[in-house]
Amino acid sequence: MKKLLLALLLTSVIISCKPGNPVQVQMQLSNGYWFNGSGFVQRTAWIKDGILSFNEKAIQSDTIVDLEGKYVIPPFAEAHNHNLESDYELEERIRSYLDNGVFYVKLLSSIKKRIDSLMHHYNKPTGIDISMAHAPLTGSGGHPIALRKRFLGYGHFDGLFNTLEDIESHGYHIIDSEEDLNNKWERILSFEPDFIKINLLYSEEYEKRKNDTTFFGKKGLNPDLVPAIVKKAHNSNLRVSAHVATSHDFHVAVTSGVDEVAHLPEIHNGQPINPKDAILAAKQGTIVVTTASLVTKNKEKPNYQALVDNVRSNLKILKEAGVIIGIGSDMYNDNSVGEFQLLYSLDVFSNLELLKMWCENSATTTLPHRKVGFLQDDYEASFLVLDKNPLKDIKDINESISLKIKQGKILD
Repeated sequence: MKKLLLALLLTSVIISCKPGNPVQVQMQLSNGYWFNGSGFVQRTAWIKDGILSFNEKAIQSDTIVDLEGKYVIPPFAEAHNHNLESDYELEERIRSYLDNGVFYVKLLSSIKKRIDSLMHHYNKPTGIDISMAHAPLTGSGGHPIALRKRFLGYGHFDGLFNTLEDIESHGYHIIDSEEDLNNKWERILSFEPDFIKINLLYSEEYEKRKNDTTFFGKKGLNPDLVPAIVKKAHNSNLRVSAHVATSHDFHVAVTSGVDEVAHLPEIHNGQPINPKDAILAAKQGTIVVTTASLVTKNKEKPNYQALVDNVRSNLKILKEAGVIIGIGSDMYNDNSVGEFQLLYSLDVFSNLELLKMWCENSATTTLPHRKVGFLQDDYEASFLVLDKNPLKDIKDINESISLKIKQGKILD
């Protein structure tokens, strides 16, 4: 076997393979400090057939890599976005994700009829791994119907849909009763979603808004239906992710047993969440995805600083309750890098907490049935090698990446 320094390994691998086709080798990685969930431990690791092992007897390697005291962490994830659902600037977006070490992306409301032609980009060692909800469940006139109508007018659905009625069931499912739920459930499952997304918006005003057209697009499901939806999804072995706007939406989602809350509540309204709801979320393992950078859309408002302070306060409530928190941005022209930087600036979480949120929690809520997010035996050999210890200096962590390996393949 030939022992190579890291730089020499990278040079030899990149030269020997065509662009876009990273090579997979059986390798031993020595002199690296591997993240174990609480700190870094110097270990030797092996990769075989894209799987990670710390068992010396398990693998005969053809290449030894000297990591020269660098730091190894799981890859980052983006637990809430929509920017890989069409071909608009798609290659640039994928490249931005991979360049920044973001390997996993959760798409919260893709349209299957549109994304099917793009699937060759995804869920492979050389690309982004994604999970998809496809059409979310909402009430009549609820979100995202207004958004779909606007995009239809922009011509985004040319060749796919001609009218708003054509989009229904592809772009959203209207559920106004348990009868609707039962009658449409097989249609919902026919799109083969990885999880179910439900839309709760201002559920405390459901009766006021449900028949008022001035609230078109600014409402969602009848909150009384959410427990039945969650039960039906769980019976179909599907997790449920809830879009929320207010603290009451958060209460409905958590008490109904959803698996994930897709937004920090009260980003735009500036109200506190109930600590009792946070405690219940922690107890039942409900994950909350941050999307805190959405607050920056209010920069021109006179109460902007108060909104930022409320975001910080609500994050502290979740942290103190022990809620599992994942990082997602819901920023179409960005990804979780910007979200991470905003969270860092709020000074709520320690470096260790931020690292676990971005690497572990975000990955496991995005791909819960995959062995990702941890550097353990028999997990996928996907990781980032950093020049610096992120527990000491985590700011601009993505800029310290010196090596990216995904499912055993070195990414250029």
